[in-house]
Amino acid sequence: MSNVYDMSGKKKVVMNEEADEDITYKEIMKIIIENATEEGCHQIFSYGGIDMCPSDIFGSEKIDKQKEEDTCNYESIGCTKCWTNAVNQIKRRANI
Repeated sequence: MSNVYDMSGKKKVVMNEEADEDITYKEIMKIIIENATEEGCHQIFSYGGIDMCPSDIFGSEKIDKQKEEDTCNYESIGCTKCWTNAVNQIKRRANI
């Protein structure tokens, strides 16, 4: 439920809504393009980059490689878990 107003425009109920956690593919690509290193962008657009870890794309200044390796499930390089964590971390830093 969101804020509810009476007929005069006064707020009757104030609810704090949590931010929507869903992110679109377009938003993900925007974050990648705006935050990837030049080499990372080249890898993505020349070779697909799908099998790369986020720290390889964004650089170690933005994504801690050791922390990434600690949380990685090693099912595959470039796993969804690592990419989700990386995109969320960059969103928080940029207040997107």
